[in-house]
Amino acid sequence: MANVMRALPALLKNLGFTPTELVHVGAHEGQEVPIYYEAGIPNITLVEPIPALAARLRDEHPEAIVHECACGDEPGRAQLHVMARSNLSTLAAPQRGDRVAQTIEVDVRRLDEVAPRADAAVIDAQGRELHVLAAAPWKALRLVVVETCTVDDSTMASPYADVVEVMQAHGFREVDRWVRDYDWLNRWARGPGQAPRGGEVRDVVFYREPV
Repeated sequence: MANVMRALPALLKNLGFTPTELVHVGAHEGQEVPIYYEAGIPNITLVEPIPALAARLRDEHPEAIVHECACGDEPGRAQLHVMARSNLSTLAAPQRGDRVAQTIEVDVRRLDEVAPRADAAVIDAQGRELHVLAAAPWKALRLVVVETCTVDDSTMASPYADVVEVMQAHGFREVDRWVRDYDWLNRWARGPGQAPRGGEVRDVVFYREPV
């Protein structure tokens, strides 16, 4: 989400909302962290299950809280599949075309336990976004950015329509979306030779007005 998240400071200014705590699920290398601070967000929590990346986040962003785990609807342990061509990783079962570099066992925690007071969340869970949302801290949240997909691809992102339905049920409305071409991302993640499928990967911003 690094390139598209550059729009976040202007979006927050337009909404008249500055989060007090943001949690980023699937923080990877933390490219977005400087943008969060630019937006004036004082407290950052980063969730990353790959041990080497979590250690890097702690070293490079000592002011942030870093949790070495994945997020899901129930706590426990799970198999994380780390892809060969990038640092993408997912708890979902690999699909045809996915080239897995390694599979590791990781802790899984509920988001409402990891960051119970977060009023903003960025969720990039490679197809498990709905599972993360199932245990979100809904009473606190006012802004949520979720990676979604219009193509049925369980290791890319959760279906856009399903995410919209969940968010609307919790009183959120879509206020922005940052769109990327699915086929381009599919080739980047899985390599050349992927059959064109059309569609979009949408990083969608949802906002809920204060009560």
